[in-house]
Amino acid sequence: MHPLAGQGLNVGLGDVAELVRVIREKEFWRPLHDLKLLRRYERARATDVLAMGFVTNSLQRLFAQTGGLWPQLRNWGLSGFDHSGALKHWITRHAMGTTNGKTSS
Repeated sequence: MHPLAGQGLNVGLGDVAELVRVIREKEFWRPLHDLKLLRRYERARATDVLAMGFVTNSLQRLFAQTGGLWPQLRNWGLSGFDHSGALKHWITRHAMGTTNGKTSS
C-alpha cells in the first residue's frame, strides 16, 4: 500500500478490530493458534486491504503523470469529487475506517 493517502494506520486499526472480533467469536474449544481462525481473519480483511491498496497505488500513478493535460484532468477530477456530496461522504467514511456511522473497532 502506497503511503500517499496515509491510510496505513486506518487499515492497521481495522486489522486489529477484525482480529479481536474473530477471537471473541471463536469456538470455545478452538485454540488461538488454529489455522482456521487465521483464515477467517484473512478472508474478512482481504477486500478492504486490496481496495485501499488499489486506491492508493492508483492515486500515486495519477499524480506521477506530468505534462500535457494531466494537471488539468487531476484538478477537474478533484474538483468534481469535492462537489460530489454523498459519494464524497461515503468515501470519506470508509477512509476514516467507519461504515454506517459506526467505528470499525
